[in-house]
Amino acid sequence: MITSLQRMVFNLLEPVGLVWGVLVLLALWALSRKRWRLALAPAGLALLMFLVGSTGFSGWLLGRLEKQHLAPALEEVPAADAVVVLGGGFEPSRRDVFGLGVTADGDRLFMGLELMRLGKGRALVLGGAEAALPDGQKRVEADMVRRWLEAWRLPQAPVISLGGCDNTREEALKVAQLCQERGWKQVILVTSAYHMPRAVACFKTAGVPVFPVPCDFKTSVSLEGPPSFNLVPRYQGFVKMSLFVREQLAWALYRWRGWIQPD
Repeated sequence: MITSLQRMVFNLLEPVGLVWGVLVLLALWALSRKRWRLALAPAGLALLMFLVGSTGFSGWLLGRLEKQHLAPALEEVPAADAVVVLGGGFEPSRRDVFGLGVTADGDRLFMGLELMRLGKGRALVLGGAEAALPDGQKRVEADMVRRWLEAWRLPQAPVISLGGCDNTREEALKVAQLCQERGWKQVILVTSAYHMPRAVACFKTAGVPVFPVPCDFKTSVSLEGPPSFNLVPRYQGFVKMSLFVREQLAWALYRWRGWIQPD
């Protein structure tokens, strides 16, 4: 059984904990020499790392994004013309089954498949990026996932690949074209909860009526369990902070380019 002391030692040996520990030691050394100004930089960085990696601050920030679109129980989701699953859940892999490695956002596909099983859409639409491999070949995430689903005969409905998409804006434009060609009136949009606000705004700007169904929650907005506190900062808080900052920067960029229109 790992004790609290052993856990703290293990955390200190992780890269984030090791850097934090070095900063604390540097600050203490400077203070012991009464070199107050020299202590400011390591002490400030250590405090910032503590805030991000030890407290619930990062989760609180990311949770503000996750709270913006909370769908009802899946059984109550209205049926639509298609279920659109945005990419990002898989990456090319030489050794994994079907050449697919599941990423931290892989919940997106499982949510899409469950919605299809419940009869919420007449077609499953897959987004995703195109990856250029070192050998010069290219892999399209949506095409690879579609081959996997066809091999497993999932779902019992057409599966449409959007091809390689550079970003959410391109996915939205391609879905808008499908809506125009096929007469679709509404689609169910599936993506990670933290990404849903930008995705919904982008699709609406492209003229696609969507019903958002978020998944892949990263915070206590959905995840159950007691609140955690670590004396030594851990990487999870930095992951959440990274996702939050990335979404804020991407939102500003999309607004600047006109890909998101103000409400």
